[in-house]
Order: sequence, then structure tokens, then C-alpha cells
Amino acid sequence: MPPAPSRPWLPAVIVFLGLLLLGFLAMSWPAGIGITHVAALLIFLVGLSFAGFLWWLAHRSFAMLTDPATTPEQIAALRELPMALPEGTVRAVLALIVGVVGLPLLLFAATLGLTDAIAGYVNGIIAGVFGYYFGARAQMPDAQAQRRVSEALTTEQRANEELRRSAATTAETAAEAALRPVREDDAHGRLTRHVAVAELLVERLGPALPAGILPAEAPAMLRRAREVLSAFRPGADLSGLLSATTALTGAGGPFAALLRAAAPLLPGIAGGPLAGVALLLSLGWQASNGTWRRWQASVLDAPHDPALFDPGAITPAEALSRLAQAPIFARALEPLRTTPGFAAELADMALRDDGAARIWSAWGAQFVAPAQVAEGLAEYRRALLTGEAADDITEDQLRQATTRLAQAAPALRPDGAELNAARQLLAPRSGTPEQQAALEALGLLIGTMRDTHQDPLALITEIQP
Repeated sequence: MPPAPSRPWLPAVIVFLGLLLLGFLAMSWPAGIGITHVAALLIFLVGLSFAGFLWWLAHRSFAMLTDPATTPEQIAALRELPMALPEGTVRAVLALIVGVVGLPLLLFAATLGLTDAIAGYVNGIIAGVFGYYFGARAQMPDAQAQRRVSEALTTEQRANEELRRSAATTAETAAEAALRPVREDDAHGRLTRHVAVAELLVERLGPALPAGILPAEAPAMLRRAREVLSAFRPGADLSGLLSATTALTGAGGPFAALLRAAAPLLPGIAGGPLAGVALLLSLGWQASNGTWRRWQASVLDAPHDPALFDPGAITPAEALSRLAQAPIFARALEPLRTTPGFAAELADMALRDDGAARIWSAWGAQFVAPAQVAEGLAEYRRALLTGEAADDITEDQLRQATTRLAQAAPALRPDGAELNAARQLLAPRSGTPEQQAALEALGLLIGTMRDTHQDPLALITEIQP
């Protein structure tokens, strides 16, 4: 509904018509009613007129407040004004009332029968009101100028703030647009890496693993991740990539599940069981070609291979110390430990392909049967292998591995791991078939990643087991 048309002259017309009507009525005024009564009535009417005028002004102000086009800043400014009217309105109306009522009273004081004292009071009131009003008006230009300057500064500050926000938004939008290809490549590359690992674990190693090591949902995770990769286009929403990556790298993913299954098989290390598995895999990845073969054979519990041992690498002292890790030989050959040349001869025969026959021929009296020799020799060869593989680990390799793993999840960080503790990760171990199968699967995974030049440390730092 359109607003009513403005009629600022309406109250003045009403007052004028009222006075005109009183003038006509005064010609035939009833007897007994004097001029003072008429003056009182006129003053009453004037008061009503000004009250109506103020009501009209207030009505217009409130109409502006309810207008949807009025801004919050305008409403806040009106709150500080008397009766929400333009500044000076109430003061001007009061001055008009005093002037309209007081001046006629002074002019017709004799006619109205006012005493000199009353006339003096009225004169003082008129003078005081007019003096205050015109004095305030004289100061008003400065106040208005100050207010306008303040309003201009406020408007300028608001405009500058809006400009800064707009510039910041524009810069943020530009930065987002510039970084989006980088984020897309990072998200796409991360999911691609974990899909490749999931394919190895689920499709190649999974069928040979005992049931329950890999999550039952792993094939569905892998299938979903492949669908997301094939459907993704540059500029599209990244939520699909991130969701599929979270599924594969989370605690329910195949890689994390395999780490948890193998962790109890290893000795404790600073950081926890999972940190030990992560450190063992990191050391295998960093190993040179020669030391890698010993690491892999130790983790996979591979059959004896004389080529894994460097000629003369095993000293007599080492040969004797490894007996502690081979219980059958340690018991059977204990009487011979102090025999001159025993340690060197034992190491030489143990590393030969026909070592069992040679040991039975030389020291058969110490054993019950050739089968016992074969079983003891297998223990001893494993002790020799793991000892050599452990000696391959250096302080520098350990420092590099722990530095890289410092970016991984807390459960995978081998904080404060010492060299001896790291070497114990390759010591002969015993556990359930499931644990051994999980560790061997991880060893095969590292071997495949070495062949394809994939960095497992990057994958380990991205999973949340």
C-alpha cells in the first residue's frame, strides 16, 4: 500500500480555520462571557493544535522507521533524537507555543486585565525561551558542521572497511583459484597412491592371507576409490576424492589393518607396537641392495642362501654369540665351546649347503639324530642371518627413518628409538600364524614398492591407524 501523501500545511490550516471561526463567533458571543474566557479558549485551542502537529510529526517519523527502505544506521541515528524527530523540532515547537501564546498576552495585557507582575512573568518567560532558542540556533551551525564531519568520517571509515573486505575477499578468491589445481593434484595423487597399495594388499596378497587380517569392507573401499578416480574431472568437487582417501587411510583401511595384525609379533620399542612396525618397514625401504636382501630374507623367514653372507663377515666371536639364539645347538654343543677353532669351524659348516651332514659327521655324538641337527642348524642359520641384517642398520639410517616418521600419526612415531632396540626388530621371533603372515605380507609389499620406486614412508605418514 503506497504511503499517504505528505500534508505539512494541514495543522496550520486547521488552526487558521479555528481562529477564523472564533472571530465569527465573537460577534454574537453570549452575554456574560468576557474576553478572558475567549483568550483562555484560544490558548487551549492553540495547545491542541500544536499537540496535533507534534503527533503528525511523530507519526511521520514512525512511518519512516517501519519503512523497509530505512537502513539500520538511520534507525540508530534516530534513537538519539528527542521523540525521534529531526534535531531542533521539539525546541522550535516549544518556542512557537511560547511566542504564539505569550506575545498576544503581552500585547493585550490591559484588555485582559493582567497585572504588571503577571505581565512581567510572561515577558521573562518569552525572553528566556527566545534567548535560549536563538542562542542555540547561533551555535547550531558549528554543531551541525561537527556532526556532518563526524558522519562523513564514519561513512568514509565504513566505505574503507567495505573496500578492505572486498579486497580481502577478492584476494582470497584469487588465491583459492590459484591453489585449487595444486589441491586437486595433491588429493588426486594421494588417492592414486593409496589405491595402488590397496590393489596389492587386497587383490594380490589378500587371497593368500588368513581370513580376518584384512577388513571385509576392503574390496568395497577399493572399488569405490577406483570409481571416484575415474569419474573425477578438474574443477569438480573434491569431497569425493577426500572421502575415498579417508576410507583407505583410516583405521578401517587395509594398510592400517595389516600394520595392526603384524605389530604384536615385534619386540617393544619407544612409541609402541605400531611404531616398531613402521620403523622396521622404513629401514627396509632405506636399505641398500645388498642389505635389503638380508632384511627381506629375515622378515620373510626365507630358506638359507649362502649368497646372503659376505665371505669372512662372521667372526668366531659372532659365531659363538649367535648360539644363544639357537637353543638346540646351544645345549648340544655347549661342551665344545672352548675347543680351539670350534667357532670358526661351526660358522664355516653352518653356511655350506651340506652343513647338516658335515656337523653330524663331526659332532654327531652330541645329537640324538640327524633330524635334530637339521632342526638346530635351521635355528642357527636364522640367528646368523638376523644378526647380519641387524648389523646392517646404522645410526644414520635410524635417524633418517625417525625423522621421516615424525610426521606420521602419534601411534606410528618411534620417538627416541635407540640403535639396539631397532636391531632387535629383526631378531628371531615367534607368534601366531596370522601375525607371521601379516609381517610377511608387509615385507612383500615393501619389496614391490622398491621395485616400482614408490615411497612407503609417504604412505605411512598419511594413514591414521
